[in-house]
Parts: sequence; structure tokens; C-alpha cells
Amino acid sequence: MFKERSNLLVSLLLFIPLAVYLFSYFYLALYHGKINLLFTVIHEGGIFTFLETTFYASHFLGHIPVHTTIGLYFIGVFLTMSEMSSEVRSVSKGVTLFFVLILFLIASWWLSLRWFGPEDTYSYILQQKQSVVTFEQGGSWNLHLPSTLMQFLLIPLFIYVGKILFQSKIALSKNGVVFIGFAIGLCVFMTWYVNDNFFSAISYVWTNPRYLAHSVRELATFPLIYYPIPFYFLLKYSDNSQKEWSFRQISKWMIVLAVVFCVLFAYQAIIPLQEGIGELAQKPAFAEEGELSIIYLLSSHYFEHFLDTIYFSLFSLIVLFLYQKPD
Repeated sequence: MFKERSNLLVSLLLFIPLAVYLFSYFYLALYHGKINLLFTVIHEGGIFTFLETTFYASHFLGHIPVHTTIGLYFIGVFLTMSEMSSEVRSVSKGVTLFFVLILFLIASWWLSLRWFGPEDTYSYILQQKQSVVTFEQGGSWNLHLPSTLMQFLLIPLFIYVGKILFQSKIALSKNGVVFIGFAIGLCVFMTWYVNDNFFSAISYVWTNPRYLAHSVRELATFPLIYYPIPFYFLLKYSDNSQKEWSFRQISKWMIVLAVVFCVLFAYQAIIPLQEGIGELAQKPAFAEEGELSIIYLLSSHYFEHFLDTIYFSLFSLIVLFLYQKPD
């Protein structure tokens, strides 16, 4: 039962993003030699302070299609591997969170226009901009495309391992198939919509070292700051009372996914390493010896995705609470 393991879930799931942010902050403080980083430039682009990086609203708005796709897939995969409690549906909670999300998006849009300017805001939203200095077709969507495709492998593995660790039994069902279908459809549509040539774009992002390096960094970000919060609530409402479960039935497929993921992850890591991470990353004036370390790039990156994490959690919970369990 959830009550028996709730304290463990709170400490090991809800604490994970907090621990990551605390560690990252202290590392950045040590690197820059000061405790108060609010007005210290920490972004790899060499322009934005800690405060601006954390509330990088224009950057967040450009990532909404990515996080919507992954959020739908995350909920869908969990539902296909679980039986949900009848208490999961709560229209009132879903509607309340929906209005919270709308207010959050309006505030982010206003902040983006006021703080980062119309050009930066709409360049990100229209998928034309990828970073402080990089404009390229497909914008944030293309930059995240390798990692988004990798999430289709990583998420089932994350949920599978998480359910085992937290003793949440596995039951195969068709409950989440519709969400998985929407996620795949949105992924295909966005890739087609923002590119002149669908297949050329996929080939390009999977061979370009900069895109692959960015994918590796994203794959080191999502499981630590995006997934834990909605996963906590999904476990809270999962039903562990059934007698028949599908652990053996699904485990062999998880092994296949793990092998494929590891091979592709190794490929994505090796290509940028051969090119040189320092050469691919931006080189701000504050970088020691002209290059930023991998740990610095990760630490600052977590704060760059702070607003994104809020959106992902709100969106996932809205889908969860409005979810109608099939009869």
C-alpha cells in the first residue's frame, strides 16, 4: 500500500530534484568563488546571470512542444504498465491545475517579452533559435530531437526500474495507448512541420556532434529533475491490489530496450567526445582555460530548465487527474 511506502517515496523521489539543484548551486558557487550567484553570469553563453538563467522564459516557451510530447508519452507508458486506482480521476483537481498552467504560461510569456524581448521570444516559439547565439532551422525542436527519440526508450526503462524499486507491481494494459499514440503523432508532426525535409533533418541531427552532445546532456537532465515529481503522484494512485501481474512478461522487452538505449547512448557520447566537448560548447569569458567542464555544463543546464520542469509536472498531473479509466 502507498501509505506504507509514502515516506520513502517523498524522500527518494521528491528529494531528487531538490538535491540536484542544491548540488549544482554549490558547485557553481565554488566555481565562481561566491555564495550569492543571483547576479553572476553563469550561463554558458556568457550573457545571462543565475537569475536570468533560472527564469529563461523565452527558452522555456520554445521547449513546450518537446515537453508536451514527452509528458504524454511518460503518462502513457506508466498507464500501460499499471492498473490505476479508481480515485485517480479528479476533474476538479485537473481543471484547477489547468488554470494554474494557463496562468503560468501567461506569466512566462509576459516575462519573456519584458525581460528577453520580442525577438528572442518569438524566435524560440517559432522554432528558429537554439541558443543565445545559434539560429537554425527547426530551433529547439530539432536540437532536442535526438534526445526526444531517446526518451521513447528511456522512459519505459525509468518507469520499469522505478516500479521495482518502490515495489509498485507491474500490470500490462491498454490504458495508456492513446497517450502514447498522441506523443508519437506529435513527434512526427512537429519534425515534419519545422523542417523542409523530414528525413534529411533526422539524418542531420543524428550525425551532427553538437546535436548529439546536447542529447547526452538532456538524457542526464530529464530523469533527475523532470520525472521524479509526476512519477511520485503516478505511484500514489497506482493499484497494487491485483493478484496477477506481468513482471516476467515485460522484463524481456526491457532488456531489449536497455541494450538498444545503451548502444545509441554510447554512439551519442563517443561522437562529441572525439570532436571535443570544449570545442562544441560555447566559450564564455569566465571559463577557466577557455573551456567549460562537463560538470559545469550540466550544473548550469539544470537551472536553465527550471521553468520547463514546472510545466512538465503541471502538464503531466493535468493528464493524470483528467484521465478516464476504461470500463
